[in-house]
Parts: sequence; C-alpha cells; structure tokens
Amino acid sequence: MMSAEGALARAPVRALLALTVCGILAQPDDVAAGPEVFRIDPAQTRAEFTVNHFWVTMLHGRFVRAHGTIVLDSEGRNGSIDFAIDADSVDTGWSVRDDFIKSELMFDASRFPEMRFRSTQLVFDRTGLIGASGDLTMHNVTRPVAVKVEHMDCRHETPTADHCGVAVISTVKRSDFGMSFALPFVGDDIDLVFQITARRVAP
Repeated sequence: MMSAEGALARAPVRALLALTVCGILAQPDDVAAGPEVFRIDPAQTRAEFTVNHFWVTMLHGRFVRAHGTIVLDSEGRNGSIDFAIDADSVDTGWSVRDDFIKSELMFDASRFPEMRFRSTQLVFDRTGLIGASGDLTMHNVTRPVAVKVEHMDCRHETPTADHCGVAVISTVKRSDFGMSFALPFVGDDIDLVFQITARRVAP
C-alpha cells in the first residue's frame, strides 16, 4: 500500500500529466490547419492546346508564360484558383502562324494581352481536389467553364520546398469567345492541358 508521503509526492506528476493531455486534446481547435496558399511557378508550368486543322491534322501549341495562385483548404473542402496566361506568348513552332494567332483576327493580343481563369467553386472527393468551375476571360469575353483535375500531388517537405504538381484538362469553343475566323477549316473545339507546379507561400 502506498504511503501518504508517496501519494503526495506523485500528485504533482499526475497534475502535470493531466495538463499535458488537456493541452493535446485542445490543440486541434486552437491551431487550425486553415487554407494553404500556393504560387504557380512559371518556370515549371506548361499551358498547351490542341485544335483540329483542316480536318486532317491536329495543331499543337503552347503558351510560354503563365502565373497565378491556388488556395486550398482540404479539410474545409474549399479554396480558389486564379490562373492567368500571356496571350502574346503563344508558340506553335512557326513564327508566321504565331503572329496570325496573336493578330486581331484571333486573340488580338495587343488589345487583350491576358487570358484568365478565376474559380467560383472547387470540387472534391475523398481523394482530394478533382475539378473546378469558374469564369474564363479570353479575347475580352467572359464565359463559365469547367475544368477537370486529372492529377494532383503535394509534397510537404520543408517550408521552402513544399509544392504541388497539378494536371488539369478542359475543352472550350473559341467561337464562344468571339474568335470565329477560319471556321470550320480550323476547329472550334480547343482542347486545353495544363501541367502546373505551384509552391507554397506564407498565407
């Protein structure tokens, strides 16, 4: 049987353990995970497109410059995407064709230098982010579009190396954005593929 002196000696230890357990249980409420902010890395982001060309071939191209921000709250299942592309940075491998795409007959990049997607809703399932809907502004026209997230992998390594790799696809009709020149010889449906690397920054 424990002596009275032993019980008194152990009392501070029990009190310390009780306070520690209470602190651990209270920690999730006191320190909420909250949203994470990721800045898109232009050097490791590709914006590519494909369009039918005279019913025979598929024309492939890309936009070299893109930037933006992704905010993710996985626990709260919400967030936002703000993604912008420099229309003047189109590259199809032939400068003459690039100049045509940038001209007033197509993107009119001198007047409307930027294409921008701003999400209005993110879609999650049990595995994470799987899609988004939002507004795409292109050629000074804004239309609702939906995108599908085919792949997303985030690496939380160090405060300076945390990043996400995201693969996103969508299809838009260029005529919806006032670019109807050369239809139907150049297709209306534009298939878009984005390979995005985004690095975590302080919220």
